[in-house]
Amino acid sequence: MIIDHNIVECELEYTKCFSEDYENNNVIRFRDDQLRDMYDHNYTYIKETQNDSEFKRIIEDEVLLRLSGKHKFCNIVLNSVASNPLLSTLGFKPELSTIGYYAFDVSQLPVLPALPGCSIKKVKSQEDIQDILYCDLQHDEEILGYDFCIRRAYRRGKVYVSDQGVDSYICYHNGDVIGNCDLFIHRGIAKIEDFAVIPSYQRKGYGTTIIKELIRIAIESDAHTVYLLTDEDDTAKEMYRKIGFKKIGERTDLFFEL
Repeated sequence: MIIDHNIVECELEYTKCFSEDYENNNVIRFRDDQLRDMYDHNYTYIKETQNDSEFKRIIEDEVLLRLSGKHKFCNIVLNSVASNPLLSTLGFKPELSTIGYYAFDVSQLPVLPALPGCSIKKVKSQEDIQDILYCDLQHDEEILGYDFCIRRAYRRGKVYVSDQGVDSYICYHNGDVIGNCDLFIHRGIAKIEDFAVIPSYQRKGYGTTIIKELIRIAIESDAHTVYLLTDEDDTAKEMYRKIGFKKIGERTDLFFEL
């Protein structure tokens, strides 16, 4: 599948809200000095390459560059499929992930269910960021650790309360924090990101309620396309398909632990 270049542009512009970018003929490097261990803020995007030999050289150059800077990982993203024979020739062996691009069929918005009694609020203050942190800890502390969740919430919170273009929303029910989700709109393309529902509230309709509201906000903001990314090995993609998202492309992530 060939991914629409406008969606690719939206994806790159989203990352620029959190990271500095350094571009040359073949790659764009994203680096966030405030959160260096956040994989999604620190990666190299490979543009189209002419052949496998060039592709291999770029990967090896990026890994060596990260090693020279004493970094613990190298994360490489490309909007194509990396061939297994080529990967097997690399000096460093990556962990490979296939990430799907899914776009929402906007005709399905009116029929999406929404739970009564929910309120979805845009993050505007430090107090709101505390609620984001609470959600992060409930959802990710066991896997990612307490320290990382704190640093991530405050780092991303700086962007949410700025004018950089990424808005975050928190879902409440009867005053309790239920989940959160980000929305970024660029030239009519809306990206849904960082979607999470606290485990004790999952599979009860809250996730669909949050996504429906963000899609509504995006459309009212003149977005004509709404998309998200999900790991093809993640069961979450089944929920996205069920509520009206359709797969429109794939990307490959190569993660090297150094």
